[in-house]
Amino acid sequence: MAVSSLSWSEFLPELLDVVFHSLNYARDFQNCGNVCSSWRDSSSAAYSRKFASFLFVSHVSSDEEILFSDQFGVLSPEYLGFSGNKQTWVCGGMQGLMLTVNASFPFEVHLRNPFTINVTSLPPLISFEDVQMLLQSQTICQDSEALKYFVKKAVSSTTLFDADWAVLVIYNNDRKLAFCRRGDKQWTDLESVASSVDDIVFCNGVFFAIDRFGEIYHCELSPNNPNPKAIPLCSTSPFRYDSCKKYFAESGYNGLWVVLKKLELNDDSDFTTYFEIYEFTSKTNEWTKVTSLRGRALFLSTQGRCIAVLAGKSGCREFIKDNSVYFIDGDDPTRGLGPQNLSVFDWESKQIMKIYQPRSWNCQMFWVTPTDILQG
Repeated sequence: MAVSSLSWSEFLPELLDVVFHSLNYARDFQNCGNVCSSWRDSSSAAYSRKFASFLFVSHVSSDEEILFSDQFGVLSPEYLGFSGNKQTWVCGGMQGLMLTVNASFPFEVHLRNPFTINVTSLPPLISFEDVQMLLQSQTICQDSEALKYFVKKAVSSTTLFDADWAVLVIYNNDRKLAFCRRGDKQWTDLESVASSVDDIVFCNGVFFAIDRFGEIYHCELSPNNPNPKAIPLCSTSPFRYDSCKKYFAESGYNGLWVVLKKLELNDDSDFTTYFEIYEFTSKTNEWTKVTSLRGRALFLSTQGRCIAVLAGKSGCREFIKDNSVYFIDGDDPTRGLGPQNLSVFDWESKQIMKIYQPRSWNCQMFWVTPTDILQG
């Protein structure tokens, strides 16, 4: 009796979950995700339980060995279907989504899920007054790198299926804030921030921003509010007026950290990088310095989601070293300076090990973290 052929996409999700759970290398998850859309969904969910964030790398040579391919899934323009397509710019990652910009007028902006075909349209870049002024003054041409890196970072509310969803961005070299809501045709500036913004985050149902001097703002974007604005939080912090680079990082259980990336002059008259972390305690209304990552690994990047996850043998992600900070180091790619590299900072020894440095001087790297990464 002839046996009817069975499509790969028709395998039961429960069976796929069992199979994917037995995989031990990130590259195997990557290969499974290339089979079909259902395998991509299932493999990405299993990946997030066993590993952690995906790493987006904009320029990967065909003969280049990715030394960390057993630890991290690597997303590239080829994986996203943009290989050889200079009309689409990948600008950053947020809550498991990729922010992309069309390179031709009017510079359409989209949020794309790298594991499905879902695409959400946002207002185009041309709706920014700064872009209109730059084009009118011929300061930049329409295919300029300045437009490619015009949006420095983006974060969205919890789900794009929510009727009240909003997207907040840092834009231009002076790092101002703007936002859009569902159905908006243009971006709206968010006033009241005194200096350039270092980072933004959506946590516990609230948008937050932190400027270069350590001032933290609550960004009120409710559709019921006729005058959206950034409101300074009245809490003194130990990092006020510290000019070092600052990140927001989700620490789990609705916790939020402020991470300071600092430089120190060592005995060899060279600068070394180290980190300080502060956590806000609502009960005492005070900031507490974090002295241990408590079995977690912290992922930092300027353009991606910053997050701490359980790691090591004590957790479910046994391929990620605990008490470590995985960070993208080097010059800011949004200023077109390059190059960057991927490094890991050991919290106990304070030592840094470089994991990977791309060959391309203008390579762009950032973490792309599934929304359910803190679960399980």
